[in-house]
Amino acid sequence: MGDLYILNTRCQLTDKIRETFEKAGFKVKVSTDCGVSDENLKGAKGFTAICIFVNKCIKPEQVEILKENGNKLILHCSAGFDNSPTEELKAAGISAARVPSYSPGSIAEYAVTQIMALAKNTHMSYVMTKKADFEITNMQCLLLENKTCGVIGTGLIGKKCAMKISGLVEKVLCFDVYPDNEWIKTIPNASYADMDTVLRNSDFISIHVPLLPQTHHLINEEAFAKMKNDVVLVNTSRGEIVHIPSLIKALEAKKLWGVALDVFEGEKKYIFHDKSKAGFRDDPDLARLAQFEHVILSSHIAFYTDQAVDQITAKTIENYMGFVGKGTKDEKAFIC
Repeated sequence: MGDLYILNTRCQLTDKIRETFEKAGFKVKVSTDCGVSDENLKGAKGFTAICIFVNKCIKPEQVEILKENGNKLILHCSAGFDNSPTEELKAAGISAARVPSYSPGSIAEYAVTQIMALAKNTHMSYVMTKKADFEITNMQCLLLENKTCGVIGTGLIGKKCAMKISGLVEKVLCFDVYPDNEWIKTIPNASYADMDTVLRNSDFISIHVPLLPQTHHLINEEAFAKMKNDVVLVNTSRGEIVHIPSLIKALEAKKLWGVALDVFEGEKKYIFHDKSKAGFRDDPDLARLAQFEHVILSSHIAFYTDQAVDQITAKTIENYMGFVGKGTKDEKAFIC
């Protein structure tokens, strides 16, 4: 019946992927419903592959629908794949592929941008001056050039972040379970340290680790207790890395200068949607978090650049072509 059923991403990726697949001669359908309801998934009946982005989640019990549909492949147009049930897919004989990396510089730039915005109170100034308020009593900023930035996780994105921030700060402290001791030599003012040292000595902390059992709520009450006062925290990795109640407690204690979360626990029902009418009424922790002036919440947009959209699309169609035997299959991109 068709080749690709796209669960509408509500961003430019949908149009780009659809146009690219259709140009290659494949039949594509985009879901009209933006959710991942049973009915929406049933719309993929007869299609070889389903394309899913990070703002969607296929539940284990929905795999039976995919089997009945005759779907053979889940195409994750993201590096992360925790939003589909790998073991259940494998048991059902359904393959899954991902985009291992795409424009790491996009996410790294966003992290550095948020550090700068918080350190320089750009977000506050923007809001105040729109109301003709040019008072500066509470607008003193942080200087970066005599500060230390901690980078937790030095995969492709973490490395890019360390490289980009290194020219702005005095020192970069990196932590990774598998340190790249050759790469670190390329940044004169960077070095590896243990996690405690990074937490205790950093003025800015940028998180770039995958979501694993050992990183779930990695930044918790104990971690906040180790941090310096007036620290700036940025998370562009996975929302579940930061424990929100512990973060709120640290903010209430005025432990942090500011926080930027491009990802946050419970984000899937918010990102890429206009929830302004309902607000955070069903999520008291997020409602409390949004009340802090020095907290920037964004809609998982760190990746969202022209280059990233192009690279995600190119790898997604490459994965499909490899799966159907019309190209070379990149085994490293296939999860199951």
